[in-house]
Amino acid sequence: MLDTLVQSLRAAAAAEPPFGCCLLYGEERYPYEFLNRGLTRLVELDHTIETYDAASITLPEFLASVSAPSLFARRKIVHLKNSHNYQKKDLEKLLKWLETQTVLDPESVVVTYLFMSASGLDGRSRLVSRLKKNKFKVVKSDKLKPYEVEGRLKKRVQAADIAIDGQVLNALVHLHEANLTLLEQEVDKMMLYVGPKGCIDHKVVDLLGIDGGGGNVFTFGDALSEGRLVDALIILDILKRARTESILIIAMISRQFRLLSRIGSPEVSRLSPADMAKVLKVPDFVVKKLVRQVKRWSAPGCAEVLTVLHDADIALKSSQLPKEIILERVVLKIAALR
Repeated sequence: MLDTLVQSLRAAAAAEPPFGCCLLYGEERYPYEFLNRGLTRLVELDHTIETYDAASITLPEFLASVSAPSLFARRKIVHLKNSHNYQKKDLEKLLKWLETQTVLDPESVVVTYLFMSASGLDGRSRLVSRLKKNKFKVVKSDKLKPYEVEGRLKKRVQAADIAIDGQVLNALVHLHEANLTLLEQEVDKMMLYVGPKGCIDHKVVDLLGIDGGGGNVFTFGDALSEGRLVDALIILDILKRARTESILIIAMISRQFRLLSRIGSPEVSRLSPADMAKVLKVPDFVVKKLVRQVKRWSAPGCAEVLTVLHDADIALKSSQLPKEIILERVVLKIAALR
């Protein structure tokens, strides 16, 4: 299933005639997220993509719009969402348009690839059978088998130069019923914690796993760096009830503000997101988050926060005050710096 989507995305990336088409239908959510990420990646590679929603545009309007050359490129990729909203007679017209695209002169081609996503489409639809007959790609959105989920997660971790215990991976997949969307979020969190050359083992899972409170440390850091005082205090209460180590909280928040300080520096700020990820040794999704958050912080501001965290670390280790009071003061002091 996902391999077919990858093949279609690669064919679209080639952006060369002949015309291609891929229909994704079914109720499982993850393949749609996978397709959207793939299309986003094509945009990052400077491909022109136009997205339409059949729920808000008639078929004649859609056909008229996609047939016109883009303002940004001679050729384009098109994504039509919710195509199941079109009536049978409209789908017939859409099929005829698709068939005409396959016989166009290469120089006349405007749309090089059409992706259609239709979660409400019945597999018995004429659209499905006709697309298959014309040798177009048709993908049914099915739930991935546990071994497929394990394979994708393992590749994700290895690509970041991180190891993961096989038994731990197997246990995570079965614990969360092979929910790849949820598992990717959990694994990304653990990857960020252990860093390149690190290893995700039972200790890391116990500390940061979804059933523990440690995972909320990252959410807590986001709330602090984004100036969401109320959210930060609520999450701090969750962390306290989960008995998350105070030293861990301070250490991870310090790491986040050190990253913000580096990403805001002249040397790093002018780099591309991909180069930033390499320099900072963090995943791409972390870079995107940091770029958004750093707009709120100057270099002196980050330095002041790190001073607050340093003082809190000393206070925690010397037991000067109850841990809860020290952490609450950290939140209030950081909020006051904005």
